[in-house]
Amino acid sequence: MKKLLLLLLFYSSISYAQLDFTRIYHPIINEAELAIVDTNYHEALSFYNEAFANVEKPFAKDYYNAAICATLVGKMPVAFDFLEKIVAKGYQVSNFKKDPFFKAVADTSKLWANFEKQALQIKPHTDTKLRDSLLNMRRSIVLPSTGWLTPELRDYMKEQGKVNYQIVFDSLAFVNKMPELLKKQVDSLKQINMTASVVAREALLGFQKVLEINGFLDENTLGLNQITKENTYGPYQTSSSPNYLFKSTLIDEILTYSSFQRKVDNFDVLPIIKKAIREGKTNPSILKSLLEYSTEEPSTMGRVLIVQVRLEDNVNCPDKDWQAKQEKFYWKKERSSTLSDIEINEYRQNLGLEKLEDAYRKAFFKARPTHFIINGGSYQAELAYIPSCELIDKMIKGAVVLR
Repeated sequence: MKKLLLLLLFYSSISYAQLDFTRIYHPIINEAELAIVDTNYHEALSFYNEAFANVEKPFAKDYYNAAICATLVGKMPVAFDFLEKIVAKGYQVSNFKKDPFFKAVADTSKLWANFEKQALQIKPHTDTKLRDSLLNMRRSIVLPSTGWLTPELRDYMKEQGKVNYQIVFDSLAFVNKMPELLKKQVDSLKQINMTASVVAREALLGFQKVLEINGFLDENTLGLNQITKENTYGPYQTSSSPNYLFKSTLIDEILTYSSFQRKVDNFDVLPIIKKAIREGKTNPSILKSLLEYSTEEPSTMGRVLIVQVRLEDNVNCPDKDWQAKQEKFYWKKERSSTLSDIEINEYRQNLGLEKLEDAYRKAFFKARPTHFIINGGSYQAELAYIPSCELIDKMIKGAVVLR
Protein backbone atom coordinates (compact mmCIF):
# COMPACT_ATOMS: atom_id res chain seq x y z
CA MET A 1 0.00 0.00 0.00
CA LYS A 2 2.85 2.38 0.90
CA LYS A 3 4.57 1.61 -2.41
CA LEU A 4 1.35 2.40 -4.26
CA LEU A 5 1.03 5.77 -2.50
CA LEU A 6 4.65 6.62 -3.25
CA LEU A 7 4.13 5.75 -6.92
CA LEU A 8 1.01 7.93 -7.06
CA LEU A 9 2.88 10.84 -5.49
CA PHE A 10 5.82 10.30 -7.89
CA TYR A 11 3.65 10.30 -11.01
CA SER A 12 1.62 13.23 -9.67
CA SER A 13 4.80 15.31 -9.26
CA ILE A 14 5.91 14.37 -12.78
CA SER A 15 2.53 15.37 -14.25
CA TYR A 16 2.67 18.74 -12.46
CA ALA A 17 6.21 19.33 -13.72
CA GLN A 18 5.14 18.73 -17.31
CA LEU A 19 2.14 21.05 -17.23
CA ASP A 20 1.99 24.00 -19.59
CA PHE A 21 0.34 26.96 -17.84
CA THR A 22 -0.41 28.59 -21.22
CA ARG A 23 -2.79 25.68 -21.92
CA ILE A 24 -4.32 24.56 -18.63
CA TYR A 25 -4.16 27.60 -16.37
CA HIS A 26 -4.09 31.07 -17.95
CA PRO A 27 -7.00 30.49 -20.38
CA ILE A 28 -9.22 29.47 -17.45
CA ILE A 29 -8.03 32.42 -15.34
CA ASN A 30 -8.98 34.64 -18.28
CA GLU A 31 -12.53 33.23 -18.18
CA ALA A 32 -12.65 33.90 -14.43
CA GLU A 33 -11.58 37.50 -14.95
CA LEU A 34 -14.14 38.02 -17.71
CA ALA A 35 -16.81 36.70 -15.33
CA ILE A 36 -15.64 39.32 -12.81
CA VAL A 37 -15.96 41.97 -15.52
CA ASP A 38 -19.57 40.79 -15.94
CA THR A 39 -20.03 40.83 -12.11
CA ASN A 40 -20.81 37.10 -12.15
CA TYR A 41 -18.84 36.13 -9.05
CA HIS A 42 -20.31 32.62 -8.70
CA GLU A 43 -19.11 31.76 -12.19
CA ALA A 44 -15.74 33.43 -11.60
CA LEU A 45 -15.22 31.37 -8.45
CA SER A 46 -16.05 28.19 -10.37
CA PHE A 47 -13.41 29.03 -13.00
CA TYR A 48 -10.84 29.81 -10.32
CA ASN A 49 -11.44 26.46 -8.63
CA GLU A 50 -11.04 24.72 -11.98
CA ALA A 51 -7.74 26.49 -12.71
CA PHE A 52 -6.38 25.85 -9.18
CA ALA A 53 -7.16 22.13 -9.49
CA ASN A 54 -5.01 21.92 -12.62
CA VAL A 55 -1.72 23.11 -11.12
CA GLU A 56 0.28 22.71 -7.94
CA LYS A 57 1.13 26.36 -7.33
CA PRO A 58 -1.36 28.98 -8.59
CA PHE A 59 -0.47 32.67 -8.49
CA ALA A 60 -1.16 34.76 -5.37
CA LYS A 61 -3.01 37.47 -7.30
CA ASP A 62 -5.47 34.78 -8.53
CA TYR A 63 -5.97 33.49 -4.98
CA TYR A 64 -6.68 37.10 -3.97
CA ASN A 65 -9.31 37.59 -6.68
CA ALA A 66 -10.86 34.21 -5.85
CA ALA A 67 -10.99 35.16 -2.15
CA ILE A 68 -12.89 38.36 -3.00
CA CYS A 69 -15.33 36.39 -5.16
CA ALA A 70 -15.86 33.84 -2.39
CA THR A 71 -16.50 36.66 0.10
CA LEU A 72 -19.02 38.36 -2.22
CA VAL A 73 -21.01 35.13 -2.63
CA GLY A 74 -20.97 34.41 1.10
CA LYS A 75 -18.43 31.56 1.17
CA MET A 76 -16.12 32.85 3.90
CA PRO A 77 -14.44 29.51 4.77
CA VAL A 78 -13.43 29.20 1.10
CA ALA A 79 -12.14 32.79 1.11
CA PHE A 80 -10.07 32.13 4.23
CA ASP A 81 -8.59 29.02 2.63
CA PHE A 82 -7.40 31.11 -0.33
CA LEU A 83 -5.99 33.80 1.98
CA GLU A 84 -4.01 31.20 3.91
CA LYS A 85 -2.41 30.05 0.66
CA ILE A 86 -1.34 33.66 0.05
CA VAL A 87 0.21 33.79 3.53
CA ALA A 88 2.18 30.65 2.64
CA LYS A 89 3.84 32.72 -0.10
CA GLY A 90 5.17 35.24 2.40
CA TYR A 91 2.32 37.73 2.71
CA GLN A 92 2.18 39.33 6.15
CA VAL A 93 -1.10 38.52 7.93
CA SER A 94 -1.29 41.98 9.53
CA ASN A 95 -1.41 43.58 6.07
CA PHE A 96 -4.87 42.13 5.40
CA LYS A 97 -6.25 44.77 7.78
CA LYS A 98 -4.65 47.44 5.56
CA ASP A 99 -6.04 45.94 2.37
CA PRO A 100 -8.78 48.07 0.72
CA PHE A 101 -11.19 45.11 0.54
CA PHE A 102 -10.33 42.79 3.43
CA LYS A 103 -10.04 45.57 6.01
CA ALA A 104 -13.83 45.83 5.91
CA VAL A 105 -14.13 42.04 6.17
CA ALA A 106 -11.78 41.99 9.18
CA ASP A 107 -13.84 44.70 10.87
CA THR A 108 -17.20 42.96 10.39
CA SER A 109 -16.65 39.19 10.22
CA LYS A 110 -16.93 37.20 13.46
CA LEU A 111 -14.76 34.50 11.86
CA TRP A 112 -11.82 36.81 11.20
CA ALA A 113 -10.10 36.42 14.59
CA ASN A 114 -10.00 32.64 14.21
CA PHE A 115 -8.67 32.92 10.65
CA GLU A 116 -5.97 35.35 11.78
CA LYS A 117 -4.94 33.03 14.60
CA GLN A 118 -4.57 30.10 12.19
CA ALA A 119 -2.84 32.14 9.50
CA LEU A 120 -0.17 33.33 11.96
CA GLN A 121 0.88 29.69 12.42
CA ILE A 122 1.79 29.36 8.73
CA LYS A 123 5.52 29.42 8.01
CA PRO A 124 6.33 30.47 4.43
CA HIS A 125 8.92 28.29 2.67
CA THR A 126 10.70 31.17 0.95
CA ASP A 127 14.44 31.60 0.45
CA THR A 128 15.08 34.86 2.31
CA LYS A 129 18.88 34.73 1.80
CA LEU A 130 18.49 34.44 -1.96
CA ARG A 131 15.88 37.22 -1.96
CA ASP A 132 18.17 39.54 0.04
CA SER A 133 21.02 38.81 -2.35
CA LEU A 134 18.81 39.71 -5.32
CA LEU A 135 17.64 42.88 -3.57
CA ASN A 136 21.28 43.96 -3.29
CA MET A 137 21.78 43.20 -6.99
CA ARG A 138 18.72 45.30 -7.81
CA ARG A 139 20.06 48.25 -5.81
CA SER A 140 23.31 48.09 -7.75
CA ILE A 141 21.65 47.71 -11.15
CA VAL A 142 19.18 50.52 -10.59
CA LEU A 143 21.77 53.10 -9.56
CA PRO A 144 20.56 56.24 -11.34
CA SER A 145 22.66 58.22 -13.80
CA THR A 146 22.01 61.29 -11.68
CA GLY A 147 23.68 62.26 -8.43
CA TRP A 148 23.90 64.85 -5.69
CA LEU A 149 25.71 68.06 -6.52
CA THR A 150 28.41 69.59 -4.37
CA PRO A 151 27.39 72.80 -2.52
CA GLU A 152 29.53 74.87 -4.91
CA LEU A 153 27.97 73.29 -7.99
CA ARG A 154 24.51 73.66 -6.49
CA ASP A 155 25.04 77.40 -5.95
CA TYR A 156 26.42 77.78 -9.46
CA MET A 157 23.47 75.93 -11.01
CA LYS A 158 21.06 78.15 -9.07
CA GLU A 159 22.71 81.16 -10.68
CA GLN A 160 22.11 79.48 -14.06
CA GLY A 161 18.40 79.23 -13.23
CA LYS A 162 18.49 75.51 -12.39
CA VAL A 163 17.66 74.63 -8.81
CA ASN A 164 17.71 70.80 -8.87
CA TYR A 165 19.77 69.21 -6.13
CA GLN A 166 20.32 66.21 -8.43
CA ILE A 167 21.30 66.36 -12.07
CA VAL A 168 22.53 64.16 -14.91
CA PHE A 169 26.29 64.64 -14.71
CA ASP A 170 26.87 64.52 -18.46
CA SER A 171 24.49 67.45 -18.94
CA LEU A 172 26.89 69.72 -17.03
CA ALA A 173 29.26 69.59 -19.98
CA PHE A 174 26.87 71.90 -21.82
CA VAL A 175 26.99 74.65 -19.18
CA ASN A 176 28.90 77.58 -20.66
CA LYS A 177 31.89 79.29 -18.98
CA MET A 178 31.99 77.04 -15.93
CA PRO A 179 34.89 77.95 -13.59
CA GLU A 180 37.86 75.57 -13.70
CA LEU A 181 37.42 74.47 -10.08
CA LEU A 182 33.81 73.43 -10.75
CA LYS A 183 34.85 71.58 -13.92
CA LYS A 184 37.18 69.46 -11.79
CA GLN A 185 34.29 68.70 -9.41
CA VAL A 186 32.15 67.64 -12.37
CA ASP A 187 34.94 65.31 -13.58
CA SER A 188 35.13 63.75 -10.10
CA LEU A 189 31.36 63.20 -10.01
CA LYS A 190 31.48 61.58 -13.47
CA GLN A 191 34.20 59.24 -12.24
CA ILE A 192 32.03 58.21 -9.31
CA ASN A 193 29.15 57.57 -11.71
CA MET A 194 31.38 55.44 -13.97
CA THR A 195 32.33 53.35 -10.94
CA ALA A 196 28.61 52.85 -10.22
CA SER A 197 28.11 51.67 -13.82
CA VAL A 198 30.84 49.05 -13.39
CA VAL A 199 29.18 47.85 -10.18
CA ALA A 200 25.84 47.66 -12.00
CA ARG A 201 27.32 45.53 -14.77
CA GLU A 202 28.93 43.19 -12.24
CA ALA A 203 25.56 42.86 -10.50
CA LEU A 204 23.88 41.95 -13.80
CA LEU A 205 26.51 39.29 -14.49
CA GLY A 206 25.88 37.93 -10.99
CA PHE A 207 22.15 37.89 -11.71
CA GLN A 208 22.72 35.93 -14.93
CA LYS A 209 24.68 33.36 -12.93
CA VAL A 210 21.81 33.08 -10.42
CA LEU A 211 19.39 32.36 -13.30
CA GLU A 212 21.75 29.74 -14.73
CA ILE A 213 21.95 27.92 -11.40
CA ASN A 214 18.38 28.29 -10.12
CA GLY A 215 16.31 28.96 -13.24
CA PHE A 216 13.65 31.67 -13.11
CA LEU A 217 12.85 32.45 -9.47
CA ASP A 218 9.13 32.77 -8.73
CA GLU A 219 6.95 34.05 -5.90
CA ASN A 220 7.04 30.64 -4.20
CA THR A 221 10.82 30.90 -3.81
CA LEU A 222 11.29 34.63 -3.25
CA GLY A 223 7.99 35.42 -1.57
CA LEU A 224 5.66 38.30 -2.40
CA ASN A 225 6.52 42.01 -2.44
CA GLN A 226 6.79 43.65 0.96
CA ILE A 227 5.92 47.09 2.29
CA THR A 228 9.34 48.58 3.03
CA LYS A 229 10.86 51.99 3.70
CA GLU A 230 13.15 51.61 0.72
CA ASN A 231 12.44 50.70 -2.87
CA THR A 232 14.00 51.04 -6.28
CA TYR A 233 13.98 54.84 -6.32
CA GLY A 234 15.22 55.59 -2.83
CA PRO A 235 14.21 55.78 0.82
CA TYR A 236 10.68 56.08 2.17
CA GLN A 237 8.93 55.22 -1.09
CA THR A 238 6.83 52.09 -1.37
CA SER A 239 3.52 50.73 -2.58
CA SER A 240 0.80 49.19 -0.44
CA SER A 241 -1.64 48.52 -3.28
CA PRO A 242 -2.88 44.94 -3.81
CA ASN A 243 -1.55 45.11 -7.37
CA TYR A 244 1.94 45.32 -5.82
CA LEU A 245 1.71 43.26 -2.64
CA PHE A 246 0.11 40.16 -4.17
CA LYS A 247 2.88 39.75 -6.73
CA SER A 248 6.62 39.13 -6.77
CA THR A 249 8.17 41.71 -9.09
CA LEU A 250 11.81 41.57 -7.96
CA ILE A 251 13.03 39.62 -11.02
CA ASP A 252 10.84 41.77 -13.32
CA GLU A 253 12.41 44.95 -11.93
CA ILE A 254 15.97 43.68 -12.32
CA LEU A 255 15.28 42.71 -15.94
CA THR A 256 13.47 45.98 -16.70
CA TYR A 257 16.09 48.31 -15.22
CA SER A 258 18.99 46.41 -16.75
CA SER A 259 17.56 46.65 -20.27
CA PHE A 260 20.38 48.87 -21.59
CA GLN A 261 23.14 46.71 -20.13
CA ARG A 262 21.42 43.55 -21.40
CA LYS A 263 21.53 44.99 -24.92
CA VAL A 264 25.23 45.82 -24.53
CA ASP A 265 25.98 42.27 -23.34
CA ASN A 266 23.63 40.61 -25.87
CA PHE A 267 21.77 38.97 -23.00
CA ASP A 268 18.54 37.74 -24.62
CA VAL A 269 16.15 37.09 -21.75
CA LEU A 270 13.03 36.26 -23.84
CA PRO A 271 13.69 32.49 -24.15
CA ILE A 272 14.07 32.32 -20.35
CA ILE A 273 10.86 34.32 -19.84
CA LYS A 274 8.78 32.25 -22.28
CA LYS A 275 9.95 29.04 -20.61
CA ALA A 276 9.11 30.50 -17.18
CA ILE A 277 5.61 31.42 -18.39
CA ARG A 278 4.97 27.88 -19.60
CA GLU A 279 6.24 26.46 -16.31
CA GLY A 280 4.05 28.79 -14.24
CA LYS A 281 6.95 30.71 -12.69
CA THR A 282 5.87 34.10 -13.98
CA ASN A 283 2.76 35.70 -15.41
CA PRO A 284 2.56 36.49 -19.16
CA SER A 285 2.01 40.15 -18.27
CA ILE A 286 5.77 40.41 -17.62
CA LEU A 287 6.24 40.71 -21.39
CA LYS A 288 4.65 44.17 -21.39
CA SER A 289 7.23 45.50 -18.96
CA LEU A 290 10.16 44.03 -20.90
CA LEU A 291 9.15 44.85 -24.47
CA GLU A 292 8.53 48.25 -26.00
CA TYR A 293 4.92 48.82 -27.05
CA SER A 294 4.27 48.15 -30.73
CA THR A 295 1.30 47.05 -32.81
CA GLU A 296 3.77 44.69 -34.50
CA GLU A 297 4.47 43.01 -31.14
CA PRO A 298 1.15 41.33 -30.20
CA SER A 299 2.11 40.65 -26.58
CA THR A 300 2.28 44.41 -25.87
CA MET A 301 -1.07 45.24 -27.47
CA GLY A 302 -4.34 45.81 -25.62
CA ARG A 303 -4.17 49.56 -25.12
CA VAL A 304 -7.40 51.50 -24.92
CA LEU A 305 -6.85 55.18 -25.64
CA ILE A 306 -10.01 57.25 -25.23
CA VAL A 307 -9.83 60.70 -26.79
CA GLN A 308 -11.95 63.80 -26.42
CA VAL A 309 -11.25 66.57 -28.92
CA ARG A 310 -11.10 70.30 -28.29
CA LEU A 311 -10.22 73.22 -30.52
CA GLU A 312 -7.23 75.33 -29.57
CA ASP A 313 -7.86 78.91 -28.52
CA ASN A 314 -8.59 81.38 -31.33
CA VAL A 315 -9.81 78.58 -33.63
CA ASN A 316 -13.45 78.74 -34.67
CA CYS A 317 -15.05 76.11 -36.92
CA PRO A 318 -18.13 76.81 -39.05
CA ASP A 319 -19.03 73.11 -38.88
CA LYS A 320 -22.46 72.88 -37.22
CA ASP A 321 -21.64 69.39 -35.85
CA TRP A 322 -18.51 70.58 -34.06
CA GLN A 323 -20.23 71.05 -30.71
CA ALA A 324 -21.63 67.51 -30.87
CA LYS A 325 -18.21 66.08 -31.79
CA GLN A 326 -16.43 67.58 -28.80
CA GLU A 327 -19.06 66.14 -26.46
CA LYS A 328 -18.24 62.58 -27.55
CA PHE A 329 -15.55 60.10 -26.54
CA TYR A 330 -13.63 58.33 -29.31
CA TRP A 331 -11.72 55.05 -29.20
CA LYS A 332 -9.23 54.28 -31.94
CA LYS A 333 -8.53 50.55 -32.01
CA GLU A 334 -4.99 49.30 -32.52
CA ARG A 335 -4.14 48.16 -36.02
CA SER A 336 -1.14 46.08 -37.08
CA SER A 337 0.25 46.71 -40.55
CA THR A 338 1.55 43.15 -40.92
CA LEU A 339 -0.60 40.87 -38.75
CA SER A 340 -4.27 39.91 -38.95
CA ASP A 341 -6.45 39.71 -35.83
CA ILE A 342 -6.36 35.90 -36.08
CA GLU A 343 -2.54 35.91 -36.16
CA ILE A 344 -2.36 38.37 -33.26
CA ASN A 345 -4.68 36.29 -31.09
CA GLU A 346 -2.89 33.03 -31.93
CA TYR A 347 0.44 34.59 -30.97
CA ARG A 348 -0.98 35.98 -27.71
CA GLN A 349 -2.68 32.74 -26.69
CA ASN A 350 0.51 30.75 -27.29
CA LEU A 351 2.07 32.95 -24.58
CA GLY A 352 -0.85 32.52 -22.17
CA LEU A 353 -2.30 35.97 -22.90
CA GLU A 354 -5.98 36.62 -23.55
CA LYS A 355 -7.39 37.47 -26.96
CA LEU A 356 -7.15 41.13 -27.88
CA GLU A 357 -10.90 41.72 -27.54
CA ASP A 358 -10.76 40.26 -24.00
CA ALA A 359 -7.85 42.56 -23.16
CA TYR A 360 -9.96 45.53 -24.27
CA ARG A 361 -12.89 44.40 -22.09
CA LYS A 362 -10.61 44.23 -19.07
CA ALA A 363 -9.10 47.61 -19.89
CA PHE A 364 -12.54 49.26 -19.88
CA PHE A 365 -13.31 47.48 -16.61
CA LYS A 366 -10.13 48.84 -15.01
CA ALA A 367 -11.03 52.38 -16.04
CA ARG A 368 -13.21 52.45 -12.92
CA PRO A 369 -12.00 51.76 -9.36
CA THR A 370 -11.93 48.04 -8.52
CA HIS A 371 -10.58 45.82 -5.75
CA PHE A 372 -9.69 43.06 -8.19
CA ILE A 373 -6.21 42.60 -9.67
CA ILE A 374 -6.78 42.30 -13.42
CA ASN A 375 -3.85 42.40 -15.82
CA GLY A 376 -5.34 42.45 -19.33
CA GLY A 377 -5.17 45.67 -21.31
CA SER A 378 -4.47 49.21 -20.22
CA TYR A 379 -6.76 52.24 -20.24
CA GLN A 380 -5.83 55.87 -20.82
CA ALA A 381 -7.96 58.98 -21.34
CA GLU A 382 -6.63 61.93 -23.29
CA LEU A 383 -7.86 65.41 -24.13
CA ALA A 384 -6.58 66.35 -27.60
CA TYR A 385 -6.43 70.00 -28.65
CA ILE A 386 -6.84 70.36 -32.43
CA PRO A 387 -5.04 73.32 -34.08
CA SER A 388 -7.27 73.47 -37.18
CA CYS A 389 -10.77 72.53 -38.32
CA GLU A 390 -9.40 70.35 -41.13
CA LEU A 391 -7.75 67.99 -38.66
CA ILE A 392 -10.91 67.22 -36.70
CA ASP A 393 -12.31 64.60 -39.07
CA LYS A 394 -8.85 63.13 -39.70
CA MET A 395 -8.41 62.74 -35.96
CA ILE A 396 -11.65 60.84 -35.40
CA LYS A 397 -11.73 58.93 -38.70
CA GLY A 398 -12.26 55.22 -38.08
CA ALA A 399 -12.73 55.78 -34.35
CA VAL A 400 -15.44 54.09 -32.31
CA VAL A 401 -17.82 56.50 -30.58
CA LEU A 402 -18.37 55.44 -26.97
CA ARG A 403 -21.54 55.96 -25.02
